Amino acid sequence: MHRSPKYVQVYNQILKMIKQGQLAPGSKLPSEEVLTTEFEVSRVTLRTALSLLKEDGFIRSIHGQGHFVEAGESQKESGIETLGDPMLKSLVLPIEKRETYFHENQPSEFTDRLFDSQNAPYDTLNIWYQNKSGNIGNTLSILLPKTIELFAVNMNSSRDIVTFLEETIYQKASSSTVLITLSDRQQKTFRRTFSDESPLILMTEDVFGLNGERLLQNKHYIPANLYRANVVRYQNDLQNQISPVD
Repeated sequence: MHRSPKYVQVYNQILKMIKQGQLAPGSKLPSEEVLTTEFEVSRVTLRTALSLLKEDGFIRSIHGQGHFVEAGESQKESGIETLGDPMLKSLVLPIEKRETYFHENQPSEFTDRLFDSQNAPYDTLNIWYQNKSGNIGNTLSILLPKTIELFAVNMNSSRDIVTFLEETIYQKASSSTVLITLSDRQQKTFRRTFSDESPLILMTEDVFGLNGERLLQNKHYIPANLYRANVVRYQNDLQNQISPVD
């Protein structure tokens, strides 16, 4: 009987640790030096096992920080295709803190086109998502003052802003569209520094009300190394894919 290659054995051991809860979702794996000693393998063998774990969606590698366990299966069941905040479903690191900002802005041609308005002032809400490593994501929301009034959002309350943008707006919305691109915007143009220097993933999200009106537009920025999107897809015509039973 032939034994599995060493990298497969290491893969299975780490996966078992994840499944049994020894390595919790979002936690950091021990360093490569520790793991090579623990499993008594070469660094090449270890990195092969880690690359396969990454391919299969069990871990995430972040340059300069190490390897982290991905979100548990229960957290992944609902992907970005369901109506909800895509930021919360795409960050691979746990959110430990949020900081919010609110700005009133003069009318602009862009927002007039966006909301089919004419010479209308607009507001921007900003959330910085953080954990112990620093800033891991940013959401910029663009909306009209009447939307804030409609939902009775207290702009002096950070909790109110977060609840509105992460929960309430999706509970009242009929639909949203999300365009995912690699942002051309450089990190240095932000007022804050992200904890990871990889290029930014931009999710441009338009949230619509029951009458088809655009309630707001979100721009969600996440460093590519901290981003993972889960999308569940279904057959359009499942009935025609089922073979008849004789």
